[in-house]
Amino acid sequence: MSAPVVPTVYEEETELAVKEPGITASPNRGLALTAGLVLAVWGILGFFFAGEGGHAFFGRDGGLLWDAFQVNPALCLLWTLLAAAMLIGGLGTTIGSRNLNLTAGVVLVVLALYGVVFVNTSANVFALNTADNVFNAIVGFVLLVTALGADRENLRALRAARDDQDALHAQAVHG
Repeated sequence: MSAPVVPTVYEEETELAVKEPGITASPNRGLALTAGLVLAVWGILGFFFAGEGGHAFFGRDGGLLWDAFQVNPALCLLWTLLAAAMLIGGLGTTIGSRNLNLTAGVVLVVLALYGVVFVNTSANVFALNTADNVFNAIVGFVLLVTALGADRENLRALRAARDDQDALHAQAVHG
């Protein structure tokens, strides 16, 4: 007769673990990848048009991307950095993607408001025009709404699993 198998803390943790939702099951992860891809296209292509005419890095004037978006190197760099962060975040966790979408959404909405306020002034260091402002506002708004409203069930399950694992770990440590 064999002795009964007593589960270790590790085995108990794996029984309670909640699997990270996939990209298609998590609106925040999917949107981070999608918005990251769009921002990457805008940012990278923008560098080609921003250089036309010798525009300053932080200049009021810029080249035209698709005859609509006025871009200078500073704006292209900002879009490209946001894109890189979002693409990496979208491949990460749901909680990380949510936080990244929230942060990027705030940055883009603030950039849109900045563009509206300073569009015809020397303070327009990102060479923003109306098309840029509308693009930044729409993408930022969608990111904010998704970060604040989507994945609630996924996030609740992930947090509960983390709390259960923490409790099991504390119980194992303190006996």
